[in-house]
Amino acid sequence: MGAELDWESFKAQLPSDWKQRAETMGLIRSQPPQLNAKVTDIEQVLRPLMHRVGLNKSLSSTTAEAGSAGVADLSSVALHKWERKLGPYLATLLADLATEQAEFESWRWAGYEVVIADGTTITRPGATGTTARVHYALRLVDLTIVQLHVTDAHVGETIRMFDLQPNQLWVVDRNYANPPNLAAIFQAGAQILARYNRGALPLHDMRGRSFDGLDHARGVREVGAMREWSVWVHPSGTEPIGGRFCVVRLPEEKAREARERLHYEYGRDVSPEMLEAANWLMVFTTVPRERMSTSQVLEAYRLRWQVELEIKREKSLGGLDGLPNFRPDTISTWLHAKMLLQLVARKIVSAAVAFPPGVSRAGAEVANAASRPSPTSQAHATHRRRNLARHGPGTPGAARRSQLRVPA
Repeated sequence: MGAELDWESFKAQLPSDWKQRAETMGLIRSQPPQLNAKVTDIEQVLRPLMHRVGLNKSLSSTTAEAGSAGVADLSSVALHKWERKLGPYLATLLADLATEQAEFESWRWAGYEVVIADGTTITRPGATGTTARVHYALRLVDLTIVQLHVTDAHVGETIRMFDLQPNQLWVVDRNYANPPNLAAIFQAGAQILARYNRGALPLHDMRGRSFDGLDHARGVREVGAMREWSVWVHPSGTEPIGGRFCVVRLPEEKAREARERLHYEYGRDVSPEMLEAANWLMVFTTVPRERMSTSQVLEAYRLRWQVELEIKREKSLGGLDGLPNFRPDTISTWLHAKMLLQLVARKIVSAAVAFPPGVSRAGAEVANAASRPSPTSQAHATHRRRNLARHGPGTPGAARRSQLRVPA
């Protein structure tokens, strides 16, 4: 009974046309009765798929449980074939389900489509190191995956693997802050907002002299004070690219946290200059000053930290890095299903959650009044729902390089 209620609650959060959409996309087709087709409704596939992805089940155990429960009569091979083609369908559900937040509205960021690039490493069961990487771009307004690439462990984080479009603002961390990435973004007609990387992003003043960001930041002594300078980057083979070096002095507690992260990440290799630089947030951007002020630039980058926390939560609870194999099509299905489960789980634990079909709001209120759950049971229920898409071990697969792009 509990599983039935959970599934009904899950369905209640999906777009109203989720079944018709599968037919429109050609996933479900009308079949003559004499053919005895096993799948005539997308629900027969979506339910076992979400069960498999949410609990990190194997194909065989998923299909066995679905058959014994009377949900669907599918073989493990059949379910795998469905996984190979459900990615685009799940992407449309995910895009519609994501709720836009006012603080991310495009007009606040000068009309740019703000995109955040990030990556995660994957270690397959039994491996001793990184075996693959997932590089993905998220649209800030709704956290929708707009592009995905899956590569082997030898491919580092680079903006050049993404399809860059005019009027986009790519907000990235220091790993992407280097002249080749900047040149690729600028040539595509897009803009960049990146954490300053003192070692990989050499800056110059208007006369071509070296511009030391840390040396200039030292003049910003008051907490909360902001300054910016006009700077240039000289990528190889292209004209110099103009930009802005923006700095804000951080409160001591934030600076201390940054130094602790540096000690954790670099250990004995951390330098005195790195520890000193932790006193400021330093960013580089090509966004013109007339479109975004210094404070807007710094505020926009700080939003990236909130999104990074969201991404880390998706990785840890949603298991985004627990890929079942290296097929681009099944990876698309797996990742979008994971994120869809996370969005639905957050809606289910919210106060504005929709009620399952067949349960009226008035009836639910009567039931709630008659039997109020204790704080302990409420906490348990919240914990259970938040674990709807808990991360677990993936299913081993062939270790070969592959790439995937999911259209916006």
